[in-house]
Amino acid sequence: MDKRRTIAFKLNPDVNQTDKIVCDTLDSIPQGERSRLNRAALTAGLALYRQDPRTPFLLCELLTKETTFSDIVNILRSLFPKEMADFNPSTTIPPSSQQEQKSDEETKKNAMKLIN
Repeated sequence: MDKRRTIAFKLNPDVNQTDKIVCDTLDSIPQGERSRLNRAALTAGLALYRQDPRTPFLLCELLTKETTFSDIVNILRSLFPKEMADFNPSTTIPPSSQQEQKSDEETKKNAMKLIN
């Protein structure tokens, strides 16, 4: 028996600003990577939901084209003051593309270890 699940929902970019940002971003991603991004975004949102159910909704509602990483950190700080007390976004360094690929592979391996 196939236990895979198809998840479908509609975005309305003509009415909702956040939906427009999502659609524009998805349109900028190569076709082959879109479902991978959709799955990762859904999983990340659910991970945040499990910590505090308000989190993904707040991030979604406050997303604009001008939203910065600092804005997101401030939202997370308001929800998780204790956990975010020592976080300093200015010290984060974006990984190089080769490091990013290694990191993605390592993340997948670690996730599989948790699942199995």
